[in-house]
Amino acid sequence: MKTAAYSVGCGCLLLCFLSGTAAAQRISFRAIPPGWSVEGKPFTKASIFEVQNNPAAPGHQWLSVTSEKASASLLSSYPLPVNLNKTPIIRWRWRATVLPPGADGRDPEKDDQVIGLYVSSGSRFRQQSIAYRWETQTPVGAEGTVRYASLFAVKWFTVRNENHVDGETFFIEERNVAEDFKKTFGAVPDEIGIGISCNSQYTGSKSAAQLDWIEFCEADTKQTTLASD
Repeated sequence: MKTAAYSVGCGCLLLCFLSGTAAAQRISFRAIPPGWSVEGKPFTKASIFEVQNNPAAPGHQWLSVTSEKASASLLSSYPLPVNLNKTPIIRWRWRATVLPPGADGRDPEKDDQVIGLYVSSGSRFRQQSIAYRWETQTPVGAEGTVRYASLFAVKWFTVRNENHVDGETFFIEERNVAEDFKKTFGAVPDEIGIGISCNSQYTGSKSAAQLDWIEFCEADTKQTTLASD
C-alpha cells in the first residue's frame, strides 16, 4: 500500500508535558486536525476517516478508519512541527476490529492492511517513508521495501496481525522512527509528515480500525498514561 504525506496546511499537535524535563508531542483526534486531507486512488472507492465518540468514555474520541473494497490515506499537513533528532520515538494507540480476510503485505495481489501508519519525508514527486502496519496474514516482525518508479520508497514493518484482534483490545506501540529512517535511508529527515492508511480493494472486502492518538517523544521518555489512554 503506497501512501504519502505532503499536503500543505497547519497541523494540530497537542503538547503534553511528561515526567521530568521530557516532553511528548501528541496528536489527539478530537477532530480531524486542520490542514489534514484524505487522498484516494484513481478509479477506486475511498476509505472513510471520521472522528467517533468512545461509547464507554463520554468525551473521549478516536479516529475511525473503515473501508469496503476501498483505499485511501488521511494525510497530515507538511511539515509537521516535529524534530526527529530531539523526539525520535513514535508511539501510538490503535485497535483493529475487522480485518480484510486473506490479506498479506508480502503479496502485491493481496496487499491490503486494515490500518497503516506512515511517516514520510520528501515531496509529491520524490518521497521516503517508514510504515508500521497492522496486517492480516503477514507474520509479526516481517518487513519489506517497496519502490515505485525510483521516486517513492517505502520500508514497511508488520507490527500486528490477525492474532491480535478480539474487537476490544487497544495496543500501544513504540518505535524509534529516527533509527528506522537512518538504517533504511542513511539519514534522519529534517521534515516529516504522517499518513494513515486503510485499504481493502485487493481482497474486495471490508476493514475497520480505530486510532486513538500518535505522539513523538524523547528517547528516554517513559510511557505515561493520560486521560485518553
